[in-house]
Amino acid sequence: MIGYLLQFIVIILMILPFYLALRKPWLRERNREIVLGIFVLFMVGLLALAFQGDYRAPSRMIEQVRDRLITGNGINLVPFRSIRAYFIHYGLDGFLVNFVGNIVMFMPWGFGLTLLWKKNQRIWLVALYSLGLTVFIESVQLFIGRSVDVDDLILNFVGSCLGAGVCHVLRKKFSGLEELAK
Repeated sequence: MIGYLLQFIVIILMILPFYLALRKPWLRERNREIVLGIFVLFMVGLLALAFQGDYRAPSRMIEQVRDRLITGNGINLVPFRSIRAYFIHYGLDGFLVNFVGNIVMFMPWGFGLTLLWKKNQRIWLVALYSLGLTVFIESVQLFIGRSVDVDDLILNFVGSCLGAGVCHVLRKKFSGLEELAK
């Protein structure tokens, strides 16, 4: 877990100068740019971690996908199988790292979508984007030799929707948050 957090921080620090050079946030509305910058850097870091894998020539990657689909190697399509296995085999600590980690890491996606763009303040739209992102990540992981798990999809989706829900509640409590949405 600490290793992932350190990698995450290094990725963000590597991307920050490029983000600043491309976006020039000092020329824009300050509060929104700070929140947008945090959102973008977080998501780039998250995707960089999610896409760590075994990259090969495209033809080899396609062969690997075909073989994995035939054998089912590293693919779980049975809902709650991995969640249950983590609880049984890794105890409460392993379960919480997997369960809570998959939810918490995707809360900023739903929160940021809802906070930063007015059009995304409808829950069905956030749900659609959240499902799309998690399906995309799991699909890419199929090609790069990472495990593909419907439980990750479920937990990431729940996390995204919870993030949007938290944003909705905070938006009602703090009217100043409305100015961040464009």
